Amino acid sequence: MKTLLIGMLAVLCASMPLRAEDDLKQDAVSRVVKAHDPALFIATGALYLKQSALRAARGKPLSQAALSAVEQLIDDNVRDTAWFERAWGTAIDRHLSAEEADEIATHFATEGGRLQRRVIELAVSEVLTSNYTFTDRIDHRMKGSERELKDLQRIQAERLFKGVQDFSAYPDTVKFASSGAGPKYMKMLMIQGLEAITVHFEELSRQIRGVVAASVGQGHAD
Repeated sequence: MKTLLIGMLAVLCASMPLRAEDDLKQDAVSRVVKAHDPALFIATGALYLKQSALRAARGKPLSQAALSAVEQLIDDNVRDTAWFERAWGTAIDRHLSAEEADEIATHFATEGGRLQRRVIELAVSEVLTSNYTFTDRIDHRMKGSERELKDLQRIQAERLFKGVQDFSAYPDTVKFASSGAGPKYMKMLMIQGLEAITVHFEELSRQIRGVVAASVGQGHAD
């Protein structure tokens, strides 16, 4: 019995450093995700998904019930930021170490880091929006999505820098952009970060098309 207790204690003690390390990583990942402003991605998703519904209606007006269901899906799954935190949190956890995540979170807490974070978000969101635009999944001329388009344009305008942003006063930004975890993080966001966002939006688009299609049986737009 004594031997068994000693063995159990040894296993428990051995697992404690691993748990502590995992807790530290999760804390660092959470700090990175919460430092980001998902507004650009939310606005892009809301526009794309509203237009998905309009396309599924094939030029016919959406029933009030279908429109309400679509708006609820967008509110619950896009405007609520929980999806973004899960999506990027998972990507960061898979591709960055605890030390790298901590380095990024610490940098984003500085004045220069906050400015650099804005640059990163603008760059990633530009790729996302361009992808949807060039593949005709976002049409700036489509009627019925004017509110969502205006929201996206307003948020883009608010986050653009006025004139040329001088980063020379922040030497840490140059270091972050050229070495350490910075370049790795930017590459990860451009690949796995964007993938996480588009996978989420495509699943929602499928659900929204189903909602619109279901209205056909009730004599409304399909």
